[in-house]
Amino acid sequence: MVGMLCLNVDGAYVSSLQHGGRGGVLHNEKGEFIAGFAYKVPNVSSAYHTELLAIKSGLEIIQALGLSNIALMSDCLEAVKAVTEEDQDLSSLGTIVEDIKGLLGELQSIGVHHTYRTANHVAHRLACLGFDSNIHMEWFFQAPESVLDALQYDCSHMNH
Repeated sequence: MVGMLCLNVDGAYVSSLQHGGRGGVLHNEKGEFIAGFAYKVPNVSSAYHTELLAIKSGLEIIQALGLSNIALMSDCLEAVKAVTEEDQDLSSLGTIVEDIKGLLGELQSIGVHHTYRTANHVAHRLACLGFDSNIHMEWFFQAPESVLDALQYDCSHMNH
């Protein structure tokens, strides 16, 4: 996607536990790291719930950085469909979906797309890092060492 930034997000969830993790990575069309985040998220009910919160966190970072011309990528097709649907979401997680739609309306030139897990390793690794941590972590311009190999892998699979 020439000239666009790409934000990959993911959620980590284990049904037997009371928390999840959300993570995301922002990179340019060459796959070069710009920003990333990893947060623990308490009291989640499903993988879908966690993925929605990852999308929301990613959009909040985009908004805070004042960026536009972004392709947001999630490997959860259900979440992508929910946040791009025009009708109001009246489900139990509809408030989060509607918050995301509000953020999308405030941001310039952003699209939400489905991606395959094979191109989402960095976001997944960051979500797992958030799952296991008690602090919110954010990185700007320098990727954490723990995701460098996954960043290289995702770069080589961006168009697959």
